[in-house]
Amino acid sequence: MDREEFALVRDMLRSLATRFHTGSADDVKPRTRADAQQALDELGLAELRRATPPDATAQECALLAEEHGRQPLTTSLLGTVLLAPELLRLLAAGERAEAATGSRPTVALPHDLRFPGHGRGTTRPVAWDCDGADGALYVDAEGNVTHLELGSPAPTADLLRTVRRSDPAKERPVGRLTPEAHLRWQAYALVVVASELAGAARSFVGQSADYARERHQYGRPIGSFQAVQHLLADATVLVEACTSATRYAAWCLDHEPPDRALTAARVAKAEVNTSALETVYAGMQVFGGIAQTWEHVAHLYLRKVLVGATLLATTADLLPALAVPEATR
Repeated sequence: MDREEFALVRDMLRSLATRFHTGSADDVKPRTRADAQQALDELGLAELRRATPPDATAQECALLAEEHGRQPLTTSLLGTVLLAPELLRLLAAGERAEAATGSRPTVALPHDLRFPGHGRGTTRPVAWDCDGADGALYVDAEGNVTHLELGSPAPTADLLRTVRRSDPAKERPVGRLTPEAHLRWQAYALVVVASELAGAARSFVGQSADYARERHQYGRPIGSFQAVQHLLADATVLVEACTSATRYAAWCLDHEPPDRALTAARVAKAEVNTSALETVYAGMQVFGGIAQTWEHVAHLYLRKVLVGATLLATTADLLPALAVPEATR
């Protein structure tokens, strides 16, 4: 995509976010979710990574994920639009056709929503971020891909995302990723998730700063108080760290071998797991008591980032892998 094309795609996503963003938890209803997902599907973004070579770079997809994270949206951009099409693209041609036949999949993960092999449980996979999907693709620790049918809803702390159990009676093997494709898949998934969290953190800091300018105490805006300034300044630094790490990791996906791209993606996710969460905590302090209420949008960001910090890989999962010398991996 050239710059003008990408700017047009990003502007369309921004326009959708303005129309369908969630103002409070009470706005998260089946009808509004369905309408928002239909509007997203009509943009045709799922085609960006289907072809080989893809129409959009990993960097462009990461920037779209970042943009999506800025608003509290119920749309499944990550699962059905970015991650599942990339997984299909990485499969061999015959396996890709079999997996795609009669299905619009999302991705499935173990019940703890981490990459297989990181968690301790052996419960059945769940379909993650599955609005608009009619199936799911599960990649095990060896790179084997299975198509799963969707079952009943599963609980999740993130009110903006739909998670559903898989139906064990209707699963079928699809194929296997090559070792190189498996590394690239893990790197891409980490980058996309980290990018959305970085976008959410940046947006929440901006909203917190706006509130600090408007909220008055003792006859002055609270943003004039040094303690609040320090909170927001530190949060801004953390946001820039998140953004730099994720954008570099996305660049590596387009320009570096899969093993180096995965290393950069792990660094980015480890950074975001910590920094995005600290950023949202700082914003919650700036908002004060109103951020603790059900009606306020703040807890939707908090829930997204809390779940996101454990999604795919926690910092505890990532640091041991990063500590291994690169030559021995």
